[in-house]
Amino acid sequence: MTHSPPALSFSEFPPVSQQEWQEKAEADLGTTPYQRIVWNTPDGFQLEPWFSTANAAKQIPVPSSGRTGAMHSCRRIAVHDPARTNTLCLEALRDGATALELFFAGHLPLNPAIIERILADVDTAHVPIWFSGTFNHAALLGMLVETAAFGSNRGGLLAELPLACSQKEVDLLHTATLLPEFRTIAIDTVPFHEEGATAALEIALALGGASDAIHRFSQRGIPAGTLAREMVIIMAAGTSHFTELAKPRALRALFPHLLKAYGDTSQSTPSLFARTSRLSSSVLDPYTNLLRLTTQTLSSMLGGYSTLQLEPFEQGITVERAAAEQITSHIALILGREAGLNRSMAPAESSPGDPAEGSAFIETLTTKLAEKAWELFTAIEAEGGLSKAIENGTIAIMTAERQQAQVKQLRNRKAAIVGVNRYPAELNATQQKNSEALRQAILSAPAASKTATFEMLRLQAEMHRVATGRTPSVFIWMATETAISRRQAAFAEDFFLCGGYSIAAEAHLTPDENSCTTALEKNPAIIVLCMGDNEPAAAGLLSLLKTLSPETLTVMAGRPPENQAALLEGGLDSFIYTGVDVAAMLEAYHSKTEIQ
Repeated sequence: MTHSPPALSFSEFPPVSQQEWQEKAEADLGTTPYQRIVWNTPDGFQLEPWFSTANAAKQIPVPSSGRTGAMHSCRRIAVHDPARTNTLCLEALRDGATALELFFAGHLPLNPAIIERILADVDTAHVPIWFSGTFNHAALLGMLVETAAFGSNRGGLLAELPLACSQKEVDLLHTATLLPEFRTIAIDTVPFHEEGATAALEIALALGGASDAIHRFSQRGIPAGTLAREMVIIMAAGTSHFTELAKPRALRALFPHLLKAYGDTSQSTPSLFARTSRLSSSVLDPYTNLLRLTTQTLSSMLGGYSTLQLEPFEQGITVERAAAEQITSHIALILGREAGLNRSMAPAESSPGDPAEGSAFIETLTTKLAEKAWELFTAIEAEGGLSKAIENGTIAIMTAERQQAQVKQLRNRKAAIVGVNRYPAELNATQQKNSEALRQAILSAPAASKTATFEMLRLQAEMHRVATGRTPSVFIWMATETAISRRQAAFAEDFFLCGGYSIAAEAHLTPDENSCTTALEKNPAIIVLCMGDNEPAAAGLLSLLKTLSPETLTVMAGRPPENQAALLEGGLDSFIYTGVDVAAMLEAYHSKTEIQ
């Protein structure tokens, strides 16, 4: 016989105030300042380590996502040959995709027969079809209106309309009424994201794009609410889980305020379409991308996007593209069906379909993002709208400032990307054979890529190995106190592996001439001294090493001591420690060791 557990009651626990929590944290931190555990977000506001229901009064209300079921997982397919495209569409659906994006490069002439051939055996009544790339909006929409079973399709056009509001565009929107669930006005913030836009700026840009469209078309007599129902807003899903979860919620919270400014109180909402961000994707360590895609998918599901287009975790250089696409598709299947997230997101009488609702931390983050985004949006509107702000260069300045801040965090490794600027893996045999393809993939990364600089350094070292038959190596010399020197050695090893160097060896040696011979035995390009604060021993070793092998670079792990000038004059090349510009130093070492 089983017994039900007693009902949980927290009445015996006294309430604990925010101030009491902070005092306890400060006591436990000791000499470490409390500010060290306060998050300074990329958007310039701070978040405490915890929040409680006491913060509820300051939280912005978030409307329902309007999603009627689980988030759609979308496969992007480049359209070349109609028959081949149809095969790829059916394969994608078998792999678990529930929506399709057809990308047109512009060379394929469109007609109703081609559209029907591409979508043969695809249930367009249930599978949303999205169109992107280069095409004539009016012509394509006209074909879709005539296509059987397309009347209830919940997809749309992902290519943005031309800026000029011509009568043809107005006629296009009137045609769109024949496809009531189909979205025809696209607002795409992904290009700004790939230039460095942060979450709050992305939201502001989405609002700016929507405001521009409403302004243009409302002058032709189309109500703002009608325009909102025709919109799809495309945003990037990045890897900062909580921020990316809160981002679509903040946009939904602000959109009614935008409509209200245009005199509309209908609560109409645009469809939200996400693309997994490419900024943190690794070319050289592609399997780590599966972890990033999992985080991106989870935050997109919980944040309330209607559709997510997942970029394959690998582009066909290391892993066959079809296999990479299939594995990537399984991420949404596992989270949605096996982990049960589809059930938690489905709206019901007792639930609005917003799993994040009520979390004090997420609600606070949503509110702060919304406040910052609205501040940026009003600044964009003061410029005359998004189009004018782009023309004036204001948006380029905004994104460049944010890109520089993020790049600094990555170059000094205060922000870590596993497999890129921390803990890189060796290239496998397939990658070694395809080094030029890898180089082209790195060069094609977005402008604000967080991985390209470090991955190019590693690849240059590999290409140097192929060209010369050798990889410059590093010997790590530990001495004095074991705990300190081992910690420095671990830092040094990870530091140089990120530059593509091999580790010749590491050893705990006494600082004498015999040990110098041991350290130089494998002819390392660099010797790293991990000696804690034992500067006299380091000074002596520098003299010996300079005599025995003047061409070998000697580096010291740890912050520069007071007598650093004497060490540098004695033959030390440089110091490596937490906080230095790792990428810049590795570039310098590459030059000194003739990798480039």
